[in-house]
Amino acid sequence: MSSTRAATLAALVAAVAVAAAATAIALVAADDAWHRELAHDVPVDAAVGVSYAAAAALVLAGTGGRRIGWLLLGIGLSGAGAALTSAIAATATEPSTLASGALFVQSWIWVPGFVPLLTVVPLVYPDGWLPSRSWRPVLIASVLGMMLLAAGSALYPEGTQGAADLQKPWTHERAAQLLDVAAAVLLVPVVVAVLVALVVRWRRAAGLVRRQVAVLVGAAAVLVIDTALQPVLGDALGVATQVLAVALVPAAIGVAVTRHRLYDLDLALCRAVSGASLAVCLACIYLTLFTVTSAIVPGGATSGAAAAAAVCGLLLHPLGARLSRGVDRLFYGERARPERLLEVVASGLREGVDLGEVPRRLCRAVVESLRLGSAEIVLGDDVEGRPTASVGTASGPATDLPMEHRGEIVGRLRVTARAGERAVTERDAEILRMVCDQVAPAVAALLLSERLHHSRAALVTAREEERRRLRRDLHDGVGAALAGVRLQVETARDLVADPVTGGLLESAAAGVATAVDDLRGITEDLRPPALDDLGLGAGLRGIADRMSAPGTQVDVVIDPALDAAGLPAAIEVACYRIAAEAVANAVRHADAQRISVRLCAGDGALSLLVEDDGRGLPERVRPGALGLTSMRQRADEIGGLLDVVSDRRGTRVRAELPLEAR
Repeated sequence: MSSTRAATLAALVAAVAVAAAATAIALVAADDAWHRELAHDVPVDAAVGVSYAAAAALVLAGTGGRRIGWLLLGIGLSGAGAALTSAIAATATEPSTLASGALFVQSWIWVPGFVPLLTVVPLVYPDGWLPSRSWRPVLIASVLGMMLLAAGSALYPEGTQGAADLQKPWTHERAAQLLDVAAAVLLVPVVVAVLVALVVRWRRAAGLVRRQVAVLVGAAAVLVIDTALQPVLGDALGVATQVLAVALVPAAIGVAVTRHRLYDLDLALCRAVSGASLAVCLACIYLTLFTVTSAIVPGGATSGAAAAAAVCGLLLHPLGARLSRGVDRLFYGERARPERLLEVVASGLREGVDLGEVPRRLCRAVVESLRLGSAEIVLGDDVEGRPTASVGTASGPATDLPMEHRGEIVGRLRVTARAGERAVTERDAEILRMVCDQVAPAVAALLLSERLHHSRAALVTAREEERRRLRRDLHDGVGAALAGVRLQVETARDLVADPVTGGLLESAAAGVATAVDDLRGITEDLRPPALDDLGLGAGLRGIADRMSAPGTQVDVVIDPALDAAGLPAAIEVACYRIAAEAVANAVRHADAQRISVRLCAGDGALSLLVEDDGRGLPERVRPGALGLTSMRQRADEIGGLLDVVSDRRGTRVRAELPLEAR
């Protein structure tokens, strides 16, 4: 069925439910039958019919929640049917087929109008789908239990004493008792299970879904509290509060499921929520004080009423202001008190956190304090730049807020609106601009640090590339030339018979040999020879061969693509030196029997992992001991990270070296 036809059908059915509820109220009011037992719940049933039918029409007119919409419509029809049949039976002046049939329907139609709120609705809320397929038996059991309960209620022999003595047309007490027991056996575990399902959905959800669950739980809590207070409230006030509490649940479901202005409620609705909360609180305070004061103060009810009214009058303004702030904070976070958000951000900066943590802390504070969908920070003035930190899930178009420091844009804060909102409001944007002004100096320092870091990495890369070139030129040029000169001098020495000349040539050959050795030492200091002669993969395997010994096994696993890839010189040297140092530590200091070296590339970085099964690092390691400082410096100077984890089961050295240096 198309959404238009579904909305039209829902509107028609909702109109029928509203008409039935209005007819029920009119019948009871015209006959002044409110004092009769069957008419006592007519206002509440009518409220169920109207509110749930209206919420169903709202949901089915939207783009989502179709299953929930039809379920709400069924509950609304049942409530309206219960109200109408109760009214017909309560106002009947003589037994008739219509009155008896109304009594029969009234005895069981309350089941689909009430029990689904405890079983099916929490199970499929808020999107109409079960948490997983494993919950299907629970759904089937709930439907079967409701059918048994309705059948048992319908067959239970009960009549009514009112304007007319009515009896059900079909009854069977024994069958009704058996059906009720079977229904209880099914429904009691189902209620417990659906509460667990709601908790599971809450724990797994985030953002909008969690807020939707919170809206339902809040409305249900109001209904439970009002139900518990019914014995104290009295007939008239109890019915009035029950009608309001019952209508609050479908209103919450409709607003939450449609996600329309879920957390951007207009001023009227905010005032309505605040007013309702204030009314409930004052009513509870008044009744409590009235009951207590009437019992202990002379004068009875008059003194109790006066004292309770006086206290409520004194509490009206402060309690109303506090509730108003609470409602605003519930919907908008700390938007009403921007100083709280600024205080959170400032406290984070005062704690002396690492500059690299500032963007993430700021994003988290913005999302959590203002309930926004997401926040991310981009360093520099690049509008299309890659985010440095990101928190939350984007739910719509982003709003870009620049961070300026000394006339320069040092970063950008991108935020998306709350779930259900189309864009970030101007009030939120104004608060975020104040936050950007406060955090801009720290972001500027971070940007400067990033630039210095990149400059350092570029210098190291250029240095290693130049060393590779120098080694190649010295080894292949000067080294080869000196080797040739040495060979010629030694040949000439062998051909000369004069001892004096032979001695001079011998000295010259020794000098050339010394120069060749010095040149070899210089080239080896410039860069590990294995990297140019064999490559990084073969060089690591050479380390494993040299370190392997009886009782110590060193395994090397290298991504095949890396053996053929040409890596930057700085990356090769850092990876080779870190691996050599880590393997040497495992062999010499940890008494490791098995050492694993893994090298692979992915996500723009070269990953080196060295693991051993030794006894781990000492509890106190001196600065510079075991080459840890050297390994960290080699990783840091090219923009990489080094992580060392050690315990009694061994040591793990993991280096992430960025390939952007290429």
